Amino acid sequence: MHCAQHCNRTRGTATLAVCEATGGHEDTLLGALLELAIPAHRADPAKVKAYIGSFGKRAKTDPIDARWLSHYGRDGAAVLPRWQPADPCQQQFALFVARRLDLVAMRVQEKNRMKAPRSRLIADNISARLAEPDRPIETLNAQIGTLIAESHNLALRAKALRSVPGIGPVLVSLLLAVMPELGSLNRRQAASLAGCAPHPKDSGKASWHRSTTGGRRQIRPALFIAALAACRGDNHLAIAYNALLNTAKPKRVALTAIMRKIITIANARIRDALNQQNETTEIHA
Repeated sequence: MHCAQHCNRTRGTATLAVCEATGGHEDTLLGALLELAIPAHRADPAKVKAYIGSFGKRAKTDPIDARWLSHYGRDGAAVLPRWQPADPCQQQFALFVARRLDLVAMRVQEKNRMKAPRSRLIADNISARLAEPDRPIETLNAQIGTLIAESHNLALRAKALRSVPGIGPVLVSLLLAVMPELGSLNRRQAASLAGCAPHPKDSGKASWHRSTTGGRRQIRPALFIAALAACRGDNHLAIAYNALLNTAKPKRVALTAIMRKIITIANARIRDALNQQNETTEIHA
């Protein structure tokens, strides 16, 4: 883990500590900085790497990385978001959902191995491994449901999400854990964060097909399943999907458009639910 501090008293700015995200190992440092009232920024390693690469530099040692983090903090001090501790309930909820994703991925891997032609020689071993994740997954599902029921904020947002066609219990928990910003974004930001925003690729007179890339990788596959479910139902999203097909849009393009609609509707409904709650609180106050 690397950390650098930037201080520019000649311009009247305070100290800013910058560290890279290292899978949670930086939490102790960030907690200490919070106690000392020192503003901190937890940097995305990919962005720091791109920043260093923009100068044509390749050398990498701990002292070199620390110096580059210092430069990164100095150049972006005005716009870099300051780190804030996560709500304990939200943090625990996100950990439960992340663990569930890991166990489901492990189960899928074992199922795929079972289908391999040569796996019949180790079928008993794979079958035993397949049974292992089931009970922990069921336990995590129960814990996730309990956290939602006990947290007014999670329950409010979950109720808003369930009102969107195609969104089921698994996607509800995934969105609450991976996209806690829902409700505070505009529709373009929500689509981009979910990896459903079409990005232009134009140069001069050439205009290529726009592609949807980026975003938080866990969301897009789940949204695809939600879009399939919504398009098979009797709702306004299914009507929109069929309308796109009737205009000769490829199914893949039409499904992506429905994915984008689902996440933007979810964002709007959470926003409306939170606003309504705030208005009710103000009236009673």
